[in-house]
Amino acid sequence: MVAAFALKAEGLATRVGILDFDMHYGNGTDDLIAHHQAESWIEHYTSGKEYMAPYQADEFLSRIPEWVANMRDCDVILYQAGADQHINDPLGRFLTTEQMKARDKCVFEMANSLGIPIAWNLAGGYQVDSNGGIPAILEIHNNTMLECIAVYSC
Repeated sequence: MVAAFALKAEGLATRVGILDFDMHYGNGTDDLIAHHQAESWIEHYTSGKEYMAPYQADEFLSRIPEWVANMRDCDVILYQAGADQHINDPLGRFLTTEQMKARDKCVFEMANSLGIPIAWNLAGGYQVDSNGGIPAILEIHNNTMLECIAVYSC
């Protein structure tokens, strides 16, 4: 939301899309949009509001083009690429590694095909190994970066 307000205030965007694929429902974002009456210039979708179980994975993945297409009038998409949707994440338990790659690939391909710039951040992820390290989270984040590179380096 800070980025969306800054883009608007600086005149760099008149409409902003926020695509939130973190496991948690983005109710804080919804609250700020409502409080600041920003519904007319922010298009927000948060998957954590309705998608939380592995049996929903195929439906979730099939709807990504629709959600990105709903942002076709936006000047930029801010994409929250949450690692906590992973099947092995203690808070997620939703998407496999391959499904997360497909998720990111679809987001980047759709935004690119619509000609909408996308800014993304790496977020979430609570998998810790027996040594307290986070290699699984780093792999998920690396995969997001690789999917972005694959789409935008063509």
